[in-house]
Amino acid sequence: MATGSEATKPAEAVLEWNKQDNKRMLHTVYRVGNLERTIKYYTECFGMKLLRKRDVPDEKYTNAFLGFGPEDTNFALELTYNYGVDKYDIGEGFGHFGIVNEDVYRFAENIKSKGGNITREPGPVKRGSTVIAFAEDPDGYRFALIQRAETPEPLCQIMLRVGDLERSIKFYEKHRAHTWCMFCCHSGPWDEAPKIEGCARLYAYHCKVGLW
Repeated sequence: MATGSEATKPAEAVLEWNKQDNKRMLHTVYRVGNLERTIKYYTECFGMKLLRKRDVPDEKYTNAFLGFGPEDTNFALELTYNYGVDKYDIGEGFGHFGIVNEDVYRFAENIKSKGGNITREPGPVKRGSTVIAFAEDPDGYRFALIQRAETPEPLCQIMLRVGDLERSIKFYEKHRAHTWCMFCCHSGPWDEAPKIEGCARLYAYHCKVGLW
């Protein structure tokens, strides 16, 4: 884990660095069983935009990029549909994506009104005050809905479960050229976590470290 001055860098300084640094997460890729169904869900329930779509018949797949803004400035989700495959085992490694919204209660109600699945009703986190909810898409991928002031990038985090937390932190720090790591690893209350745009959370699954 980051130590010294990096470990104590104020959240404001981290946000300023993030504006100036030219390295960022561009997109993440995952597979879905019904591309059109998922596109409809993300655009209607989450308010994302379909950025581009392509079909590759020779390799028997179609993919689509969705996000809250253009790819040159925003993070995107790349959905891949492989011909003839309508279901996947998500496994235990992926936890959830995070979406920031100014009113999670209203956001969750809108998702339900569109036929979406809310698996945790909006409310404060345990031992904290941040309001969150959880939604699940048609393939079972989970999305944390986090109440926070408007941000340039609503798609604000990815939570992953890892077997060795320290090893994973070192890996991500190394591939960020030893700058302040954009992967937010935090075991305390969410209110005390650095609010880094476009961050990801690493979760030590075997230790069951609390994230909120």
